[in-house]
Amino acid sequence: MTSMAPRLETGHAPPATPSQRRRGVSEFDIWFLEFSNTYNLNLKRTPPGLSPQKKRGLPYYSELQYYELLKVQYFKEKHVLIQTLFDQEAKEIHNRWAKKTRAAPGLTPFPTQLPRATTEPERCQLLERLRAIIDDVGSTNVSSRASISTSISGHNFDEPPSPTRRHRSKRHSDEWQGTPTPKRTRSVPSEVDTECDPDDDRPSSVLSVLDRGRVHTVSPVPSRLPSVQRPSDPRLDPSRAFYGLDNSPNTSKSTFASKVFSGHDEQDQPQATQATQDTVIASNPESMKLPLLQPPRALGSDSDSLAPSSSTERALHISFNTHEQLHQNVRELLKNGTTTYSDFTRSSVHDTTQPATPSLPPASLPPVSPKLSPVQESTPYVPPRTVYGSSRDFEHQLHNVWPLLPTHYDKAPFVVRWEILRVALHCGIQPNDLRLDYDPSWIDQKTLWARLQALPIFRGKSFPEKSRPDAWAAALSDKFSTLDQAVVLTASLTANTSKFGPPFNLRLSPLKLDLPHRLSRRFGSDRFLELVIPSIGTQDVRNFGESAVDGIQRWLVNESHVFLGRVWTAFFLKPALPKKISNDNRMGPQPKNIYQERIYLFAEDGNDFHRLGAEESWSPKGEPVGMHTKMGRGGLIDWLLQVPNNKKQPVLKLFSRITLGLSRTRPTVVVQPEQIRHRSEDILSPTGKVMNDGIARMSHGLARAIRDILGLPDIPAGYQGRFGSAKGMWIRDTADTSDDIWIETFPSQRKWICDYVEDDHRTFEVRNESRELKPASLNLQLLPILEDRAIDASLMKAQVGNFLRDSLKRDLDAQKAAMQDPVQFKLWVHENSSTSRRAERVKSCQVPFTAGLPSGREDIMSFLLDSGFDPTKLEFLREIAWKLRKEKCEELQERLNVRVGRSTYAYMVVDFLGVLEEGEVHLGFSSKFTDEQSGFSETFLHGIDALVARTPAHYPSDIQRVKTVFKPELGSLKDVIVFSTKGDIPLADMLSGGDYDGDIAWVCWEPTIVVNFQNAAMPVVPDLFQQGVLHKESQTYSDLLGTRDITSEFLARAFRFNMQQNYLGMCTNYKEKFCYARNSVGNSSAILLSTLISNLVDRAKQGIVFTDQDWARLRRTLSKVDPPDPQYKKDNWGGKGEPTHIIDYVKFSVGKPTVEIELKALNEFLGHAERFDKDLIRFYQHYEKLQRPPEERKEAESNGLFKKSTWEAVLGQLKKDIEAVVQEWTSSRDEWDVRIANIYDKWQDISPTSKVHSKTVKSLQQEDLVKIGLSNWDLLKASFCFKMYYRKSPAFVWYVAGRQLAYLKAMCVSQRAGAAPVLMIPTMYAGSRPDNKYARAIAARMDGRDLAESEAIDEEAATTLSDDEF
Repeated sequence: MTSMAPRLETGHAPPATPSQRRRGVSEFDIWFLEFSNTYNLNLKRTPPGLSPQKKRGLPYYSELQYYELLKVQYFKEKHVLIQTLFDQEAKEIHNRWAKKTRAAPGLTPFPTQLPRATTEPERCQLLERLRAIIDDVGSTNVSSRASISTSISGHNFDEPPSPTRRHRSKRHSDEWQGTPTPKRTRSVPSEVDTECDPDDDRPSSVLSVLDRGRVHTVSPVPSRLPSVQRPSDPRLDPSRAFYGLDNSPNTSKSTFASKVFSGHDEQDQPQATQATQDTVIASNPESMKLPLLQPPRALGSDSDSLAPSSSTERALHISFNTHEQLHQNVRELLKNGTTTYSDFTRSSVHDTTQPATPSLPPASLPPVSPKLSPVQESTPYVPPRTVYGSSRDFEHQLHNVWPLLPTHYDKAPFVVRWEILRVALHCGIQPNDLRLDYDPSWIDQKTLWARLQALPIFRGKSFPEKSRPDAWAAALSDKFSTLDQAVVLTASLTANTSKFGPPFNLRLSPLKLDLPHRLSRRFGSDRFLELVIPSIGTQDVRNFGESAVDGIQRWLVNESHVFLGRVWTAFFLKPALPKKISNDNRMGPQPKNIYQERIYLFAEDGNDFHRLGAEESWSPKGEPVGMHTKMGRGGLIDWLLQVPNNKKQPVLKLFSRITLGLSRTRPTVVVQPEQIRHRSEDILSPTGKVMNDGIARMSHGLARAIRDILGLPDIPAGYQGRFGSAKGMWIRDTADTSDDIWIETFPSQRKWICDYVEDDHRTFEVRNESRELKPASLNLQLLPILEDRAIDASLMKAQVGNFLRDSLKRDLDAQKAAMQDPVQFKLWVHENSSTSRRAERVKSCQVPFTAGLPSGREDIMSFLLDSGFDPTKLEFLREIAWKLRKEKCEELQERLNVRVGRSTYAYMVVDFLGVLEEGEVHLGFSSKFTDEQSGFSETFLHGIDALVARTPAHYPSDIQRVKTVFKPELGSLKDVIVFSTKGDIPLADMLSGGDYDGDIAWVCWEPTIVVNFQNAAMPVVPDLFQQGVLHKESQTYSDLLGTRDITSEFLARAFRFNMQQNYLGMCTNYKEKFCYARNSVGNSSAILLSTLISNLVDRAKQGIVFTDQDWARLRRTLSKVDPPDPQYKKDNWGGKGEPTHIIDYVKFSVGKPTVEIELKALNEFLGHAERFDKDLIRFYQHYEKLQRPPEERKEAESNGLFKKSTWEAVLGQLKKDIEAVVQEWTSSRDEWDVRIANIYDKWQDISPTSKVHSKTVKSLQQEDLVKIGLSNWDLLKASFCFKMYYRKSPAFVWYVAGRQLAYLKAMCVSQRAGAAPVLMIPTMYAGSRPDNKYARAIAARMDGRDLAESEAIDEEAATTLSDDEF
């Protein structure tokens, strides 16, 4: 925005020359919406293409006057003056709005925020002042030069207008002008065009530039209008300064304001503004009687107030001098009358390139902008939220959710702006209070944080968790990613419990790295933002009121969200993991889950975005972070789903397919079009069932190429992946032995019609691959079915209990034995660690550290063991091992995942060769499958029966007994279970309605379980749709054709449906309680509930409607009262007699007593360990000796001759610094990650005192060693800290100085062993693992045994053997 004041000369201005810069309506729209959003006025632009009758029916019709009146003054170059005056008045009003501190009723805090309206009455008060200023400025004798020049410069002509053109006039609204409008002549065009965009690119042969319906006035000089200039008005006295103010320098602002907003004659004012300066108008502007303006050409929406390219409030921070490209983008948006997102079709560039504009939902949806209702004097109290006066008031507040950064951060990289705002929000600092200008050195995260921490407003504030260095470095790159991972932007909204501020509080998460998805690879991961919000059904959202729910949905879908200089729009949502709210009071209520939704937003436009080329349908691939091309969400969805070819699909099913583009996968081989084999039919059974649902084959050559890209040790049997519109499982063709590259797809895999033109649609994306199989646990959900289908139920129950007891005892015995020796213990840690450790190491090519220790507890134990600590002697290490085992026992007792040695989990695939008969399965292992308990050790199963199941399991038939056979033709398919394609019903479908697109089966060949099991026939399931329990939405995409904005309509319907409460979890819990109370899983009521659950699993995709009323009605038919919770949900047995239900028996009769006995035995075995370790204080003791003896210091101090020596000063100050950090550690109440990050930063900042100038002290901080934390100063700090606080605060000592303490221990242990310690670089250490054979040999040696290790026969041994025989 220009800061130049308008000229006030009374002389006529010369006509504008072609060289002069001409203003266009698009530039006015930028200024108008930026002005509106700066003060949160929520003003609307005049909707294009509406008839007068429809326009008059708009709920915000009365406010359209501001757009037209300000447009007139803009082209008169009075807009700067208006904003200056308005800003002064708004600040005065804002001072009276300042919220008082609750603790001090008489104190009004200084208003540091922008004067923005936060409620509807405040907005109306600002609008009243704005109208008064416009009237005052409009009635002033302003330069005709400015008037004439802007009247011409307002048109963005390709050529200068011809003076001989005839001009048509259009009568402007009288009531909106506030004064009568006299007759007009056709002599001079007005400065404002209310009919057509001056940037219209239609050829002059069709419509000349000057014949586009310009408004004309009676005279080129507005001051000559008698109705505007009133000589009797003292404000216009030539002897006074402008606006009737004296030119005295001591004129106060209040005097200025009072004269500006007073003195209007009643007959000169519109009815809506007949109030005094201090009067707040009612919140119902609908009562104002306003005429209609002729609308501009249609822009594709009836409400353009938040159009992305022009919603440039201060968050966009667009500099008109440095962002000329964005201006052109806006002109392009406003140039045509086409619907911004009229369709997904590629027939028009504007359909896929222009950002979304808000539009009215269909008639069946709630209106976007309901009419205002007067604010009630008293509203019902719903603690702790303030009830908003109307739905529109609530939606108005939602716009304040996105905070605005000051404009001086415009030039900062996106990641720096993200981090600044993240820190400010965490610390409760208003972004407007950040007065520090951007410095390029802030691209270093440590420098940025240091500068922020130095600001006075951040003093005493606890900073959030830092983003990981690898994620920060990747975010600074042009691609916003590493070679194989992308930076993920995540934020969350939580309900604001304060009476002030927006309804939700925004929190930004630290940057993190994760696998990319197809859309982020194609358009850039920095254009995608994941926003987690509370579900609509949660109590926090319900507290806002029923109307607020619709408002939130409209705000998410229809509005553009201006954030960090970009315009974001929502395009997808799915359920997020629930947030668990725990209660420390064990006597209080149990922890509750807050259900959440994950909203995906796409950056359509921004400061550094440029226009899409005329020949481009979508943004080019591989654009750097700061050079994106603007593109709307319609283009994004069209690129993925190719909607013009898929309009026959149901709306909700098509919407659900977007998730394929958001699946985080690993891209591998780009398959050429001629290498793709699209099969026209699936494999069908005699009854028409698809026998290969979700699975296909690929060539051996393609499987090998994918293996090479992923770096796998061997070619797996199959890959779960995504390929264009296809998803599912692809296995190697067992009959293919060539090196050809090909892949096939079946109709059951293809989810929409895809042309497979772009490389990204022909890239095979791997989600998972088949892996080596390991023994598995028996899931809790399977136990009731095992009992139901058991030939001898009591025997089945006893056998399951024995498995739990044996596995618990075996695990605890193994840990006790391992802890006797560090080598054995490290092997135990490795074998009992999660496989996710490896994934974390691969991401960063090192063992991740948090502060002074590795991030994971298993890694902490391994790190300390490698450094020479003994788990039976060091209490810190002993406690970690004890807690880890205790938690695993408690988890086992809670979840009851009984480990069965002869069972596993494997991907389900099919036999494409047809060699398996119905009821047969093939299972082979890539290495020997070993169960130490039973002694089983084989590479395949053959000739024995096994059980197969999927979880969750509900029907009695969801576990099937099958026969295992080994088929040589299928021998290459290892680590997967192969099902037959023969029979009437696919085996996967019999297992909880599964398929082969990546479903995993539980396979058990334990004889004591299998022999005691008999199959159940598949039940006859009720038709819940015919019974009226369930309903279905089947509207197709083609049914939406003809709507004004089909993209917004499509998304509005999908969001509305998917944000409704999902009853799947509720029904599952009810069914569990119901079956427990009836002690049956196979009666008719249980079958009905199981069928309901099976349908609700696919609710979002199938459009299944199941409401609260439906659920209540169904429960009444099943039982008069809801069944109670099962006993096994409680901590202790509370039933009568001994437990009889299989889960009760396993938990209370077996699990709980066994855990208590074994943990007690383990605790006694571990005995007492010490917190102190003399090896860790030796380093400090060396420097302590450099001080004078205590007696000598005391004597000198008593004689008044005491002067601290160098080391006395250094160690004395170091002690104070450590004490200060410890004090902050003990007083911090932050979450663990935030707490340790902040404290560790302060720990690292401790340096030698500046009061001592000694080269010896300076030598402690060797530059190279300081960088890795191993300088003598770092070691001295750690050693001294351990001596001071090993007893009082051991956790603090180890977590801030663990790395240095481990180094000191390794030095001492190695010295006693007579060998130097061996150093490893981080990459090698991350890949190291204990040697099982070495550990066994060391254990045998310690027991006095000689463990003979045989090696494989090599070539030399084989030759020698042959010679001897010869």
